[in-house]
Amino acid sequence: MRRAVPSLTRLARDEGGSTAAEFGLICLVFISMILGVIDMGRLAWRINAAKAATREAARYAVVNPMISTYMANYNGLSQNIPGGQVVPNMAFRCSGASSSCTQIVGSGGNPGFNATVFNAMLAKMQGLDPEIQAANVVVTYRHVGLGVVGDPYGPDMEPLVTVSLTGVTFQSAALQIFGVAPFTLPDMASTLSGESLS
Repeated sequence: MRRAVPSLTRLARDEGGSTAAEFGLICLVFISMILGVIDMGRLAWRINAAKAATREAARYAVVNPMISTYMANYNGLSQNIPGGQVVPNMAFRCSGASSSCTQIVGSGGNPGFNATVFNAMLAKMQGLDPEIQAANVVVTYRHVGLGVVGDPYGPDMEPLVTVSLTGVTFQSAALQIFGVAPFTLPDMASTLSGESLS
């Protein structure tokens, strides 16, 4: 028993491994900080890529046929509206989640859905952010008075085109270690005038 007490006292005073223990504790904090900084960079990159994708999609949407086939083929003369008159206000929302368009302002025929144009636009977006899915994309066409009935050079409607991204998620590598689930990024949208729609 007498021998055990001095051995324990000597062991308690021994500082031989303290540097390694301190390094181990500080190293965990340092690695967590580095992972956090990397994740913030990844988050900024993801938000930037998503915003760039909406801008690219809006540019694509204004120079290609409208996804809403009703708007693309709208002919005011066949609706008994005199030539040269402004087309009545209407708006359509086309969703990739349902592969359909719905009319949100005004009344008209079957909104239709041009899947070929939508898929080409989605491919452009995925070139900038491969994680974007069709379900994340919403295209809104709002006719606000541009265009006249009987225009021989283009469609009767020249709407504002808004491409929105919703429900895009981000998984943090650093926070995942602590059990934090992926979170949804804020919705992003870009709007351009459809004056050049073909």
